Amino acid sequence: MEKLTYIKLCKAIEETIGHSITTPKDFEQLADRIFSHQHTAISPSTLKRLWGYAGQECHPRLLTLDILARFIGYRDFSSFEKARPGDKEAQSQLFLSGMLTDKQIEKGACLQLSWRPDRLCVIEHLGEGRFRVLEAYNTKLSVGDTFVCHCFINREPLYINHLIHLGQAPICYVAGRKDGVTILQLLQGR
Repeated sequence: MEKLTYIKLCKAIEETIGHSITTPKDFEQLADRIFSHQHTAISPSTLKRLWGYAGQECHPRLLTLDILARFIGYRDFSSFEKARPGDKEAQSQLFLSGMLTDKQIEKGACLQLSWRPDRLCVIEHLGEGRFRVLEAYNTKLSVGDTFVCHCFINREPLYINHLIHLGQAPICYVAGRKDGVTILQLLQGR
């Protein structure tokens, strides 16, 4: 088994969870997340060897690589190896971090969102996934617009529906289609 292939798997895992794995605590947390998601244990020390953290030569078992590939949405390690950009399976992705649902946002709380090139928007949760735009800079959204959104994922496009823009009939809208939206902060109600 080629070392470069499982290094790519490690990088794909870091992309999925949203941060690099560099400390002993990171490896412990990853082991816990894998167990929660897969109901199969991989020890932090195995993960350290795989990432090259332990400074030892690593010869991972195929079973370990299969578990890690399933953790990020592939059928097994072989599917991960065969996947190329544009493959159907590579088009699917699990989001294990950086996600915020409407159920986690209190009514009256505000989110500050930004996306490229210089868009900024502050929205207020009206309850049950309904939001109102409080501030809008360099975006097609306008102050007073309302919309429905049940899930915000950091660095992914924001898809909203039932947008009532300037009193017009409801439409759908996507923000940050190319580079995604960044959730800057969760603000208490204004």
